[in-house]
Amino acid sequence: MAQHRVLGYNIALKLGTKTCLGRTQEDLTVTPTVKESITKDDAGSKQFAVVGQEVTFKVSGLVTFDDSTGTTTTMDGDDLMDQSLKTGSEAEISAQYYRGANGAAYAGTVIMTGYSESSNSEDEATYTADFKVTGAFTKVTQGGNG
Repeated sequence: MAQHRVLGYNIALKLGTKTCLGRTQEDLTVTPTVKESITKDDAGSKQFAVVGQEVTFKVSGLVTFDDSTGTTTTMDGDDLMDQSLKTGSEAEISAQYYRGANGAAYAGTVIMTGYSESSNSEDEATYTADFKVTGAFTKVTQGGNG
């Protein structure tokens, strides 16, 4: 996946051959996975160690991004619905998260854990997708256009 920032978006997802851009809804969450132990040597005192993290986020307003021209087009809701119904390794998506215009970027593999659509009689349908990182979420070096 190309590592270019596009103003207005902070999530890049790879759905098949399409690169999709979106915006988190102010709720990227990192929760430590903590292992608790009690040993005889600890005299009964609980010991805690962080052994990993669970990373989750919601994305709305996905658009497709053409790397060769730098243009975006509205993301087809059918692509998202299809992705939400996949299982096994087909459900995995490459993701990149950007922390602001000059912040760090993080990459990992995610799965869609929820998808919802809503509409009324006067507006276009909107959708939200929930994601969970399935392995490491690591800091990456990126190039790009700010």
